[in-house]
Amino acid sequence: MKNFAKLTILLGAVMLAGQAVAHHSFAIYDFETKIPFDGVVESVKFRNPHIELTLKVMNAAGEEEIIHFIEGAPANMMVRNGIKPDMLKPGSRLHTEGSPLIEDPTQFFLRSVRTEDGTEYAN
Repeated sequence: MKNFAKLTILLGAVMLAGQAVAHHSFAIYDFETKIPFDGVVESVKFRNPHIELTLKVMNAAGEEEIIHFIEGAPANMMVRNGIKPDMLKPGSRLHTEGSPLIEDPTQFFLRSVRTEDGTEYAN
């Protein structure tokens, strides 16, 4: 019986360790910084564990620029808060805020999104 208890504890520890490694830290982003962007959706992957979004914006020089939100909230969390996939389809206009990736400030974590009809999600 002692061996069974030890095996059960060992299996439980292994299962929990796998879940702990499965999700990463958000320390890779500069969450002290929020940069606003207004633009048009180029592409979106509305899925779990995190959505991805590319947005076409006009930069200060008047040139088109693509902003890569390589990560955002989970899709199910956004739906629960009123943002549905059809609101982020290509061609949709959005106001967003992003926090840059520390190692590559051209990629962002999607902190907030507001659609043309005023529906908003904030992280």
